[in-house]
Amino acid sequence: MRKFGLIARQEYLKNVRRRSFLLATFAVPLMIIAMMGVSIFAGERSGGDAATLGYVDQSGVLTAGRDDPGFTPFSTIEAARADLEAGKLRGFYVISSDYPASGKAQLFYWDRPPSLQLQESFDSFLKANLVGGLEPAVAERALDGPSDFVVRSADGSRETDFQGITRIILPFALGLFISFALMSAASYLLRAVADEKESRTIEIMTTSVSPEQLIAGKAVGLVAVALTQVFLWALVVLVGLAVASNFVDSLGGLEVSWSLVMILAVYFVPLFVLAAAMVVILGVAVTDTRQGQQMAGAISILFLLPLFFSPLLGSDPDGPLMVALTLFPTTSLLTIAIRWGATVVPLWQLILGWVILVGCAGFGIWAAPKVFRRGMLRYGRRMTLRSVFDAVRARG
Repeated sequence: MRKFGLIARQEYLKNVRRRSFLLATFAVPLMIIAMMGVSIFAGERSGGDAATLGYVDQSGVLTAGRDDPGFTPFSTIEAARADLEAGKLRGFYVISSDYPASGKAQLFYWDRPPSLQLQESFDSFLKANLVGGLEPAVAERALDGPSDFVVRSADGSRETDFQGITRIILPFALGLFISFALMSAASYLLRAVADEKESRTIEIMTTSVSPEQLIAGKAVGLVAVALTQVFLWALVVLVGLAVASNFVDSLGGLEVSWSLVMILAVYFVPLFVLAAAMVVILGVAVTDTRQGQQMAGAISILFLLPLFFSPLLGSDPDGPLMVALTLFPTTSLLTIAIRWGATVVPLWQLILGWVILVGCAGFGIWAAPKVFRRGMLRYGRRMTLRSVFDAVRARG
């Protein structure tokens, strides 16, 4: 256990100090935070500059001035145009005299249109005045639109609402997030095994530790690397969403399905064990790191395959193909995340998919050291598929 712990600790420290890990873990979240900050700052600045937008109301619908954020009224088009040419306005609207019947309005600007937030603000101002003569409760319902907007399939078998659509996006993003973290850690393991085989340090290491200890130690260390990255990314995302929800109303009602988080966590460990076994076999089978990285792309497709079938979410989330992807070991985690918000994944599929995944992971743990023993001394030569099968079937 002491040797196993030393290997895990060394693998963890070596990888968290890599420039690529630090860049992916810290630079990307900081870039996202910076982009969110710039967007929010620009939105707040443009939203608070309502005085740079004017209007000429020929219909009289804006005379009450309800919910006016500070738009500048003009009695004539000529007066508004003069301020526009003088640079005092970003633009001005002309509300036609028959607007209640025709809905006709024109926007005039000089070289570029006002920001979308300014235009949306004027649209809200106009709507608030159109319903100004109604009872307050009725006017509020008219402005908010349907509160129970439901989208239902033609056969009545499926339905969802706006929150349901949001529930589809969040699990999808969570599953993709975890899958990329898993593949990132697996690529580190592939690089470690291939590098040590290429430099022949692997031969020295196996004189003091068994292949099982070496593989398990590296895998545990890299699981810790992946979890560190996931934790830091999740922390940045949660803080970013908490801050952004104060400025974007639609983010205020987002809810995380903790049952899905628990299921994905249960699937993550055996899935990573399976991925580790696959990349260890690949790492000792190839001749150098470059060749291993090229072949690793094919393995990544096995884990990200559900992305190619995500359009089936809307048409057939419970179809045979989606069920097969749920049960297939390498695609199970991401498929469950994709299906979670669109349908109710049956319990038997969750259990059976996990049992199959654990069985494949157990087989990988058993097979990887056998291939490792056979391939670690084949310096400068790659293992063929037949030699990999022979190593798995060999006794001892």
